[in-house]
Amino acid sequence: MDRARYTAARALMRQEEGGYSNLVLDAALKKQDLTPQQAAFCSSLFYGTLERMLTLDARLAPFLKKPMDRLDPPVRAVLRSGLYQILYMEVPAPAAVNEAVKLVRHLGKTSAGGMVNAVLRRACQSAPQPAYEDEIQRLSVEYSVGRPIVELLHRAYPDRCEEILRASFAHPGLSLRVNTLKTTPEALARALEEEGAEARPGLVPGSLFAQVRGSVTQLEAFRRGEFHVQGQASQYAVACLAPKEGQRAVDLCAAPGGKSITMAQMMHNTGRLFSCDLQASRLRLIRSGLERCGITNTVVYHGDASEFVEEFCGCDRVLCDVPCSGLGVLAKKPDIRYKDLEENESLCSIQKSILKNAARYVKPGGRLVYSTCTLNPAENEEVVRDFLENSEEFSLFLPPFALPTGSSGPWGTTIFPDGEGVDGFFVAILQRRKCT
Repeated sequence: MDRARYTAARALMRQEEGGYSNLVLDAALKKQDLTPQQAAFCSSLFYGTLERMLTLDARLAPFLKKPMDRLDPPVRAVLRSGLYQILYMEVPAPAAVNEAVKLVRHLGKTSAGGMVNAVLRRACQSAPQPAYEDEIQRLSVEYSVGRPIVELLHRAYPDRCEEILRASFAHPGLSLRVNTLKTTPEALARALEEEGAEARPGLVPGSLFAQVRGSVTQLEAFRRGEFHVQGQASQYAVACLAPKEGQRAVDLCAAPGGKSITMAQMMHNTGRLFSCDLQASRLRLIRSGLERCGITNTVVYHGDASEFVEEFCGCDRVLCDVPCSGLGVLAKKPDIRYKDLEENESLCSIQKSILKNAARYVKPGGRLVYSTCTLNPAENEEVVRDFLENSEEFSLFLPPFALPTGSSGPWGTTIFPDGEGVDGFFVAILQRRKCT
């Protein structure tokens, strides 16, 4: 029995019970003493199977005697991961099938061995042309995204829907934020190349795209605090906020801390920055990043972004990168692909509450940025529209520059994922009127 495949199958079974996929896999890996190569195979198999789950299920369904959801969890996990290896990991079919039979027996389902053998052999050899009920079902199956999300994207962006879904399969290199307190983009690129990594300029000033072998945390440049990992769209949101030297600023939903680090660097490590987050367990991530990057102007604060804090009043800059449905980062978080979106109404209520509270901290002439990593208009444009229609003190401010896939409207800028390193995102710059 292959331990990497076993670990991946156990993680897939646990994922069905709920939770964040990265935490589920981390917990599974900690229980097994795998070699780096085994751990890498396990990770690829787990995330890949999760990412392609609806497509795999559709391919397996014609050869099953009962629906996939009525199979025992171990059998589902073995069938899905076995077929994924054959279709997407270039594992020879005989080897993948043989290992799948061993695995399902090891997981206590000895009687299912023959069925697993027969189904996988047939599924990898023939692919009946599916008869889709409608275009939504086709997109859902082919791009392995739940129907509620496909319906939302198709309704909101009919001309871009399939492009957005296609980008959800892209896995580009890392996006890095250069620590300008310690180095320059050019110097960091040279340092990374000396360590065997490849680097090129990013789309946002002060950023790089990089291809790194192994863990980025093992690079000496990382240990020296010369960069942190941060998406281009997230960096763009901070660039739109444009914090300056000597100002007071607050990052209201800060964990894991990347935006706060970028803000502090743009402030030249001067003034005062409050880095706030609701989850106490994640504050250590913020502190760790700030310390590694040499940031000293930041106070880490535990609190609810929707609750008023007197100390934050009179800020020049306020960033609200609010909790959201995450539909712009499907490529990074495969478990989001299957959300039912039932929580959207309560989520929008939280977002509106945070934005309304954040506005109280902005001094006259100051700036507030509202941002999300989703492509749901109800969480983006509608939240900003509702706020501006009920506030005469704020007005929409134009972005300082545009990203290639950005599209601006009357309530903010939507950034569509490009499959090459830019996530789906939304940014609205709100300027408070100066006192007269």
